[in-house]
Amino acid sequence: MGGIGECYHTPAPPSPHDATRKALASRPFPLVRLRGLLQADRSLAVALPEAERLAVLNRRFAGVVPKAVARACRVAAIQGDTALVFCANGAAASRVRAQAGGVARALVTAGAAVATVKVKVRADWSFPAPPEKQDLPAAALASFRDLEDHLPEGGLRDAVERLLARRRKG
Repeated sequence: MGGIGECYHTPAPPSPHDATRKALASRPFPLVRLRGLLQADRSLAVALPEAERLAVLNRRFAGVVPKAVARACRVAAIQGDTALVFCANGAAASRVRAQAGGVARALVTAGAAVATVKVKVRADWSFPAPPEKQDLPAAALASFRDLEDHLPEGGLRDAVERLLARRRKG
C-alpha cells in the first residue's frame, strides 16, 4: 500500500466535450479574431488600417463632444483635409457644427490632417437606444421594507430608506 499523501487512481476516460472545451478556452478575444479574418483575406486586408485609424479618430471625437452627441455621431471618413461626420439627428449635427473647430483640433492630435469638419445627417443611421432600466420587482421592494424595519439606526438603514423613497417617487 502507499504511504501518507499518496493517491492511487485511474484517470477518467476522456469526455467527448473535452476537445470543445479546450477549443473554446483557447479562443482569442473577438476583435483579434476579426482582425485575423481581415488580414487573411487580401481584399479585406486593405480595409483594416483604415478601420483602425477611424476607431482612433472616433475615440478622440468622443473625447471632445458630449456623450449623447458621441453616441449619435461618428467620424465616417477623412477626405483630403475634411473630416466627414455622420449624425443620427439634427440636434447632434448642430452641436458638432458648433464645435467644429475643437473637433478638428482633436482629430489633428490623433494624427489626421483635418482642417474642416463636414457634418451630414443620416436619419437611417444610429446606434440602438440603451435598454430601459427595469425597476425592482414587488417582492424585492417588500424585502427591502422588511429589512428597513429590522435594521438598527445607522448608515445602512439610511441607505435603504433612500432607496425606498426613490421607488415611491417613481
